[in-house]
Amino acid sequence: MTAPTLEWYREQCEYNRRFYEWLHRVRPGDVHDWKVNALFYSELHRVNYWFAKESGRAPENHFERNRRVARELPRARKDYSDLYMMSMQARYSEGTSSRTTAASPPPRRRIG
Repeated sequence: MTAPTLEWYREQCEYNRRFYEWLHRVRPGDVHDWKVNALFYSELHRVNYWFAKESGRAPENHFERNRRVARELPRARKDYSDLYMMSMQARYSEGTSSRTTAASPPPRRRIG
């Protein structure tokens, strides 16, 4: 399997961002778990784009990505980590659903 291209990471980032914006517009009071995950995956692809562009290789899993963000993107570390944790909670915590997850995403900061 070949590695995704920079263009693919950029397109995925934009696709997930547009999905979040659409959800926010059509369902402003609920589906918070979907919104958090759309934002998280938008930022995940933004981070992968940056790593692939800077080093020629994007992280292959969450563990590696979180480590590299902490080490190589210290200004983005807290926001990315918070969004990662909200995404994990929205996906895997018992009792969360589209109607009960009330996570509010952190402000977006420039990476790089």
